[in-house]
Amino acid sequence: MRGDAAAADGGVAAAGRVGPAVLALLAFIEATIFPAPTEALLVALAIARPRPSWWLGALAAGASALGGLAGYWIGAAAFDGIGRPVLTSLGLIDHLAAAAVVYRENAFLALATSGYTPIPYLLYTMAAGAFDIPLATFVAGSIVGRGLKYLPILLLVRLIGPRVRPVLERHARVATALFVAVVLLWIVFQGTR
Repeated sequence: MRGDAAAADGGVAAAGRVGPAVLALLAFIEATIFPAPTEALLVALAIARPRPSWWLGALAAGASALGGLAGYWIGAAAFDGIGRPVLTSLGLIDHLAAAAVVYRENAFLALATSGYTPIPYLLYTMAAGAFDIPLATFVAGSIVGRGLKYLPILLLVRLIGPRVRPVLERHARVATALFVAVVLLWIVFQGTR
């Protein structure tokens, strides 16, 4: 038993050293070339080290937004050579027209809520570049959207602790969608005052 506990402590220590770098890498990749499972790693790291979990969320959001800039560049400068083949290989190219419609309606809101749709963020990033969405709108929407993606997860980890893992695995999209709906309703309510 003692050996198992020591091994577990060693695993937590290793996750603490290497985990944040892997999280940042996955978040960057998620925005550029492949929809990576950043949420699962974020939950595991936040459970292992609850104190710096807000920092981990900021790291994931920042790395994802930086990856978003790379995806934006792919869409703007290399869509036919890189973007189209990546989106085609992932089965996302047919969603490009829908992204154009969403961007025309409200680009900022599309990006701010992109973490709660079944469409991977990398489609949003490449489409933004391809459709010439203003860079300031893209960056602001991406920062808000990436933050809103990770904040509810960290809040649940903070409130529930390790028991949150099975809950998130089963209901992550529903929980985050409800959180975003409450935030959006609050924003709309504040705007009508």
